Parts: sequence; C-alpha cells; structure tokens
Amino acid sequence: MVTLVMLRLGLGCHFLYEGIWKIDNYDSFTAKPFLTQAKGPIAGLFYAMVPDIHGRQRLRLDAGEEGELAILDEITQRWRGIGDDFLEHYRPADDEKAVKAHNALKGRVETTLTQARTRLKKYLDLNVDKIRAYFDALDRFDNDAERSQGAPFQKERRWNSMMLLRQEAEDWIVNIEAQEQALENELFSLLKTDAFKILDDDQKRLAYAKTSWNPFAWDRMKQIDFVVTFALTAIGLCLMLGFFTPLAALGGAGFMCFVVMTQPAFPGIYPPDSSIVGHALLVNKDFIEMLALLVVALTSAGRWGGLDFFFYKWYETWRRRHELKRLSAKYAKEEEGA
Repeated sequence: MVTLVMLRLGLGCHFLYEGIWKIDNYDSFTAKPFLTQAKGPIAGLFYAMVPDIHGRQRLRLDAGEEGELAILDEITQRWRGIGDDFLEHYRPADDEKAVKAHNALKGRVETTLTQARTRLKKYLDLNVDKIRAYFDALDRFDNDAERSQGAPFQKERRWNSMMLLRQEAEDWIVNIEAQEQALENELFSLLKTDAFKILDDDQKRLAYAKTSWNPFAWDRMKQIDFVVTFALTAIGLCLMLGFFTPLAALGGAGFMCFVVMTQPAFPGIYPPDSSIVGHALLVNKDFIEMLALLVVALTSAGRWGGLDFFFYKWYETWRRRHELKRLSAKYAKEEEGA
C-alpha cells in the first residue's frame, strides 16, 4: 500500500507541475504544436481540432471587382467588429460632455482602423501571388495519387511536404495575427488620452482587460488550451491530496491515452521517435504512465494518506445507517404480519 501511495503522489506531482507551468505561462502556452505534430492512423482527428489548420479560411482568395485575386474581407470585417465592441464597451452614460468625448473617441477609432486596414492591404498585396501558389501546392498535396502508398520514402516525402506547407501558411497567419494584436493595443492606448475621463469606475477597472474570461466566447484553440491547463492542474491536485482519487486517476489515464494516440509507438510510422529518448514498440513511457494511472484508479490508494479516507468513512457510516433503517422497517413489517 505504501508503494501505491508513492505512485499516486508521483503521478500527481507530474500532472500538477504540468498544470502550474501552463498557468504560469498562460499567455504563451498553446496545445497547437502538440496537435499539429500528431502522427499515426488517426492523426487526422487531431488535425481537425485545430481551427483552419491550413489557412483556407483566413487566407482565402476571391476575385476582386476587376478580376484580380485578393484576400476575402473577413479579416477586415472582424477588425471592424473589434472596433465596434471597443466603442460599445466604453459607451458612457447620457451625459453631454461624456457623449461628446465618446464621439471624439469614435473618430480616433475609425482613424486607427483605417490605418490598420491600409497596413494589411499593403502586406497582402505583396504576398497574394505567393498565397495563390501555396493553395495550388496544397491542392496538389491533397490530391496526390501516391498518398496512400506505404513506402518509407513516400511517407517521409509527404510528411516533409506537409510540414513545409503548414510553415509557409503559418508565417502569413502569424503576421496577420500580429497586426490584429497591434490594432488592439492601439485601440487600448486611446484610453490613455482624455477619453479615459468619460469612463465610469467599473469601466476604468476593466479598461485594460483585453481578454474576455468567457470560455464560450473563445475560439476552439483557446478553449482546448484552457481545458488542458486546468484539467491537468485539477487532476494533479486531486491525486496529491487523495481526493476523489479514482475519478482523478481515470481522468489522467484518459489524458495519457490521448497523448499515446497522438504519438503511437507503432512500427512503420513516420517520423519515428527520436532515439535520444530510447526505443519502444507499442509500449512507451506514456503508455506505462497511463497503465499506472489505471492501477491507482482501481485500488484504494486515495484512502491511505489522502482525503478519500474521510469521504469513505462518511459514506460507510451513511450506508450502514441506511441499511439498518431498511432492516428495521423490514423486521417491523414481519412482526406485524405474524
């Protein structure tokens, strides 16, 4: 039993540290590289979790009024929405001076949006031909007649081609996202002007809260990051405290199963695991950790040196009391019948 408790604490420490590290690096952490590097027979399932992994939506090309190819205006429409939300959030009460200041702020916001759209157009005009060539290459990759061949050199060629295409799209997407972040920073910098005086106390407290803490309003990738971060933390904390240990261990085993499926130790899969971390066939260190969590889940490790001891004692007392009441009622009915 002591060994099981040590195993529970070791697993809990691993999960808890992973969760705390992700919380500490919340602004930079993302599960996107983990998902996009998935390999094996069900890798496509993990790729589908990443929104617009190839940039077909964000970099979509449409014919303009004169027949020239240009980026669809979804990006500028989204930026228009950012500006409108900004103005609506900091809309003042019906005070004449405040309304006048808000109208001045609205003019500055329009100027900022115009400048941002101009920068974006210049950048996209320089890269529209490259983006068109990228989509042509992506279509050829998706329709490759040799994609189902299992020869090792074919697997290596397709993997390398896929990584190069993704990196090419990522460079453009990262630049566009950086421009969007710069737009948000410029909008919030307007609050440092006289416009800040139009805000009420609640608005001033939220003036620099650029991120909404409503998970349902986030995009899918941010929701995944949030779930991974706090699920790991909760699982690790519960294992360390021995609190609802079976559920926590099953949750951890499910997460490790997820990890195993993204990087299975199957023969013939490309790219192979680095030899630096050792060699494995079917069973690797992640698979072993998953099995260890199942062992903890199916034993009473949480009742020894954990809070489950008190929960279990309370449950047993309640169950016995309930059973005694049931038996007493049963015997009373039998005596009445006799």
